[in-house]
Amino acid sequence: MMCRLLMIDDNPIEHFIVQRMLDTYKLFPNAVHSLDGKSTIQSLKENINQSDQIPDVIFLDLNMPEFSGWEFLKHFNNLIPGFNKEIEVHIVSSSIDPRDILKSKKYSFVKSFISKPFKKQMLEDLFLKWSN
Repeated sequence: MMCRLLMIDDNPIEHFIVQRMLDTYKLFPNAVHSLDGKSTIQSLKENINQSDQIPDVIFLDLNMPEFSGWEFLKHFNNLIPGFNKEIEVHIVSSSIDPRDILKSKKYSFVKSFISKPFKKQMLEDLFLKWSN
């Protein structure tokens, strides 16, 4: 089974760093990147019935201008019933504010709170979980 990873972050450098790690460690070969949560929500709506177009795992940055990670979570929560597969969201943030962690726990699909920078072990563990 091929696991589809989608990373949503407004910082292109973060995408570059993560993609280099994925390439180096041969993880998530078909990772997709988005700089904008709003257009990603639109794309998810348009492809809601096409499992192969929908990610299995989403890395979501919270602090983005205009359409924050929190906005994304609210909209995504409304889409969840329409998906015909489980999608895990992992919050990715440079700050580990306990209030943010607590707030994110109200969404059952948010599986973890990952602090930047990404660690090799975390990426490998997640990849292994999805490749079995």
